[in-house]
Amino acid sequence: MAVIACAGIGGVAIGAMPVVAEPHVTTVATAVDPATLYNSAQQKFAAGDVAGGLEAIKQALAIIPVDPDALALQAIWSEQADDAATSRAALNRLGGVNPALATAARNIIDGVNAAAQIVPDTSPKTVAGRAAIVVLGYGLNRDGTMAPELVKRVSAGKSQAETTTTLPIVVTGGVPKAGITEAAAMKKWLVSNGIDAARVTEESRSGSTVANAQNTAEILRGQGISNIVLVTSPNHIRRGAADFAAVGLKTVATVTTETDLAKYSKPLIRDQQKGIRLEATRTAKIPATRQLGLPLPQDLPDTGPGLIVEFGSKLLETLLGTGSSAAN
Repeated sequence: MAVIACAGIGGVAIGAMPVVAEPHVTTVATAVDPATLYNSAQQKFAAGDVAGGLEAIKQALAIIPVDPDALALQAIWSEQADDAATSRAALNRLGGVNPALATAARNIIDGVNAAAQIVPDTSPKTVAGRAAIVVLGYGLNRDGTMAPELVKRVSAGKSQAETTTTLPIVVTGGVPKAGITEAAAMKKWLVSNGIDAARVTEESRSGSTVANAQNTAEILRGQGISNIVLVTSPNHIRRGAADFAAVGLKTVATVTTETDLAKYSKPLIRDQQKGIRLEATRTAKIPATRQLGLPLPQDLPDTGPGLIVEFGSKLLETLLGTGSSAAN
């Protein structure tokens, strides 16, 4: 600041303003890491807090509007929250960013809705068109023999195979006991009970329902098959159908064992769908967590200047505007 002096009278200075240095104000960028928001959302979804998870995803998308995983989660969980408009908008945007993931998200939404309506029953079904019978595994006894529930599952699979005699069969399950996998034990049982060995393919690498779906999808994709008849226990059928939908395999019919059948006679209400929806997102390989460090999408879409400008302005706003503070 300039020195301001008063005029002297008789050559004597009456007074002067002191020199005051201009205070230095520094704007410090305080950005919220979108990975932190993403991880928070996934933690909330896993805990059943759908509203909280969606709010965190909304904040993450305010920073990176073209984040494909966040858009997929917004679409999938907005459906859980019965917010069809937000779900559709997220799917439409995701379609321009990552079409394959948009398809997976739609499959999850449709698959969970369909799985929730399944009422288990034990009768084999007539199936038109190209499909495969998929029998899900169950833990073996320590000596490698099949547990009673697994015998029931392959028995149900045999009944279905005898009804639809042209459909191939996939038996799926790893976790070997005494050197025998679930899939190997299942195939051996089916063949010894009259099913042509040429019809049966073993998927013997998986140790979970998620892996059952992922690995079976690889097998059937190579055969050009996307429809399945799913065979498992009543307490497992809806979860299994949702997981298989997440990898692009549509369950067109189901057959279950009779175990506790009456307990599962009613479709799942919306609140009961959270668990199978969460697992379906894992099956589709939507990351459960992100590394911190403000990551940008690996492949930004070439969708014209509008989207990129919006993305840039949002990020710039976060870095330089929102939450800025003055240093003392």
